[in-house]
Amino acid sequence: MSEDFFDENIGFEPEIDFEDKDDVRVIIRNGSPKIVDKIEAVRQWIVKFCNTEKDVYPIYSGTGFGTRFKKLYGKKRIGYGYEEAEIERDFKEGLPLCPAISEVTDFKLSKNGKVLNIKLEVQLFNGELVEVDIEKIYVIGG
Repeated sequence: MSEDFFDENIGFEPEIDFEDKDDVRVIIRNGSPKIVDKIEAVRQWIVKFCNTEKDVYPIYSGTGFGTRFKKLYGKKRIGYGYEEAEIERDFKEGLPLCPAISEVTDFKLSKNGKVLNIKLEVQLFNGELVEVDIEKIYVIGG
């Protein structure tokens, strides 16, 4: 695959630590932001998409960027149906906003107790497939 593909479509960006959802921060090494590129930048873009609440931040207003996980807040459980379909639609319509992503080829939302996990695969415009597993993306019931 062409190295130029990533340079033209993704470039470089600072790596972000998403572990603590209440304290997301840029990773600093030796006084400078740690940089990710290529596949890691695509994966990070997907995680940012997952962690951004749709239609809340003015910078993303009307763009389709983000998900509606917060809509589930306060629910004691999530059934297999409408909620999952809406979240899957957020991903299938929103992830191709990334200039490197052609389409979402696989999407699985799973529950482990109160915790939602996502496993997905996207196809890049250069034909590569990228798998992303996001654990503890959302906790049902707050």
